[in-house]
Amino acid sequence: MHLFDKRAQYLHEVSSCGGIRAAAEHLHLNPSAVSRQIRALERELGLPLLERQGRHVVVTDAGRLVIERYLDQRRQHSELLDTLSRMRNLQAGKVVVSVGDGFVDSFIHHVMHHMAKQYPDVHIEIKTGIYYPREPHDMVANDEVDIAITYGPLADPRLVSHSFERGPLCALVAEGHPLAACEVVSVAALRRHDLIFLPDASGSQQLVNAVFHASGETVMPAYRCNLHSVSRRMARAGIGVAFMTEEAAREEVSAGSLKAVPIDHPLAARSQGNLVRRAGRRLSPAASYLWKLMLSMR
Repeated sequence: MHLFDKRAQYLHEVSSCGGIRAAAEHLHLNPSAVSRQIRALERELGLPLLERQGRHVVVTDAGRLVIERYLDQRRQHSELLDTLSRMRNLQAGKVVVSVGDGFVDSFIHHVMHHMAKQYPDVHIEIKTGIYYPREPHDMVANDEVDIAITYGPLADPRLVSHSFERGPLCALVAEGHPLAACEVVSVAALRRHDLIFLPDASGSQQLVNAVFHASGETVMPAYRCNLHSVSRRMARAGIGVAFMTEEAAREEVSAGSLKAVPIDHPLAARSQGNLVRRAGRRLSPAASYLWKLMLSMR
């Protein structure tokens, strides 16, 4: 049996998404098709790969071994293609990069023009937004993307990581907002305003949650959206208060349409970004050049 096929992929997606229905939605398939393929793989191997626990299905020990082998083969396949590309000395190819929405402006300004000039025939695929079911660092570890930028503390032995400061966490408000006149804002003062949150999976939202939790403040947002760019637009319209670093909203702050007010709390005093690639993987020449360019991002 060759595990590098859709049956092992479906099993991997079930494990990652937490269920057959969620995996099918992620794969844009009917749940019965996913179940049928996994049952076929179970019959071929003679072992159960999934088992039901209450209302949920979980991967068995045999299933975990299949997934590990599948991911190993996928990594080997990717490395083979990279090696063959270097042997042919091709300048064309493809680089997949995951750039969080809060880093997109910096990526465009500091990276894209140089990359296009040096490697005009290389196709760059950019993935952004709030990810489900896997976070960017997991996508790198599984060779779904070549390079990613993540937000917040990160310790993962599967990855090579370069960390950099992003500056203090700020409350972003429109110029006419009551907080716009403040030099800093307390956590208690923020509770009196309509707040705009991102999904809890977002690194920046995790920092926001930690700040409120450490202050003993329980807060419910007035709005929640899944993109930094949308939250900035809402703040710019005066609808509420968004949260991110001043650098993430550099264009609006420079234009005067948003004011970035630092939050007066030790946890908000600094934030961290990470540039990551998989440990042990040799990047293609184009991806290596992109990595070097991205080291200069802020």
